Amino acid sequence: MRTAAPDLLWLTIGHAEGETKLNAFDNALIAAGIGHWNLVKVTSVAPKAATFVEGPLNIEAGSVVPAVLASCHSENAGELITACVGVGVGADSHGMIMEHSGPGAPDDMESVVRQMVRESFQRRGLELERIVVGSVSHTVERIGSSVAAVVPWWR
Repeated sequence: MRTAAPDLLWLTIGHAEGETKLNAFDNALIAAGIGHWNLVKVTSVAPKAATFVEGPLNIEAGSVVPAVLASCHSENAGELITACVGVGVGADSHGMIMEHSGPGAPDDMESVVRQMVRESFQRRGLELERIVVGSVSHTVERIGSSVAAVVPWWR
């Protein structure tokens, strides 16, 4: 069992259509590169020493993997749906991860997430160094889903 905090953060996004809401969500997870793991939704603290990595993590299929996850789905053809995550990096502290999703444009979701990150730092009395944001939008054809996630993991 791991007792040390994760030292990697992978921010990923995906969107897709499906025959059902669940299939659209699953397809969006696959598009984000996280559809082969058993995701466990975790709350929003990013470990102090964690660094961002590009590209997919090498984790065995079927593994139980923590994730801060934003997702939305819609059956309204033509609707724009967006999922967004933001990581606040502390100047000399742990960070915070926030998520928001729903109907609307990326700028709207990103603005909300940035404000949530700023507030979470302020509430904790932490100094915010920077915010890293990832969002993805999908224009629904029949049944669509958008997913944004931060996966904390170990080297």
